[in-house]
Amino acid sequence: MLHSLLDFFGKAICHQLEERSLVASGEALAVCARDTGIYIGIFSTLIYLHMVKRNKAITIPSIRNSFLLLLLLVPLIVDGVGSYTHLFETSNIRRLITGIGFGMVLPYFLYPLLHKESVEQNSEPVIKGSKDVYIPLFLSSMIGSIFYIGIFSHLLLNSFIIITVIAWFSICASFLFVSIKKRYIKCLLSISFCFVFLTALSALHRVLIG
Repeated sequence: MLHSLLDFFGKAICHQLEERSLVASGEALAVCARDTGIYIGIFSTLIYLHMVKRNKAITIPSIRNSFLLLLLLVPLIVDGVGSYTHLFETSNIRRLITGIGFGMVLPYFLYPLLHKESVEQNSEPVIKGSKDVYIPLFLSSMIGSIFYIGIFSHLLLNSFIIITVIAWFSICASFLFVSIKKRYIKCLLSISFCFVFLTALSALHRVLIG
């Protein structure tokens, strides 16, 4: 039942082609290698920012750092376009690595917007030093290696990814309820909207693709 549930939510965001997915305990994971990398990157940056920056007044990265971060999006775009247009063959390790780079970038721009303190004049950029990038990169590399080797069960790895997916979509959904002041109500609405949205996407996937 748990396997089916994780697969259901994986279907909401991924084509789930087995040949493009990592394998653990003899089973393909619920999302492809590229999506696995994206959500590993998102998790690593989010967890770092929440642990280190949550009590600080922060803003989005500086123009220079924003440009450098946006360059990390390019490898996935090139690899994805090249793969889907059959310009060249890619591999799961390349999909995983380019996905991690892509996913790491996103929280740097979204997380500061969650804090009211970010509008203060004395706010500092979310990236203040090289460690603000290197630590999430190191964490992503460690987690990515665990997924690539597949040393844990597919249920554990799938649970990690799907929980990250739900958390990320819930954070994104929270911006729909910015006028709500009570945090627990806002959180409940965001999570509820996330589940409805992912369920609808998964159902649509089943109808269109099967």
